[in-house]
Amino acid sequence: MSPVTAKDGAAKKVLGAIDGLSYGAALASSFFMVVIVGLILVEIVLRGVFNTSTLVADEYSAYFYTALVMLGLGHTLRQGGHIRITLLSARLGRGAARLLDLTALAVALALCSFALYHSVLMVYDGYVLKMNADSISETPIWIPQTLVPLGLALFDLQLAAEFLRRLLSYPTR
Repeated sequence: MSPVTAKDGAAKKVLGAIDGLSYGAALASSFFMVVIVGLILVEIVLRGVFNTSTLVADEYSAYFYTALVMLGLGHTLRQGGHIRITLLSARLGRGAARLLDLTALAVALALCSFALYHSVLMVYDGYVLKMNADSISETPIWIPQTLVPLGLALFDLQLAAEFLRRLLSYPTR
């Protein structure tokens, strides 16, 4: 086995692992959608039949919605579900379009890494300052905030995988 083939196999394993993480996060995202629906149904029944409320359905639905969105970012990228504006790249030659695509991915990776760094600081501050939600549940705010850097980290990994895929000219889907 030549060194190029060994590197190629290692890259494919890393890319496969990242894709697997993104898929697992997408499954978790789907789970949170089901939980949101269940929580809203419980709230409807409680209000309609028993004239009472959970008092936290809207708050926790928002937390679960954040999980749904953040955990789905990487898989959505992998499946080509994010909006792409191809007005310029469609008019370029193959090489120039590839360079533009790599540049866009590199910029997206840098911006996502920047957001990831600051979201980790946000969670850390919430934890250290013992911040709680301004609601009846008084949820420690760092717990739901953790979903933001988690989702961004997975998205960052998938952006890096897509960059590597295009750089090495692997199939994108």
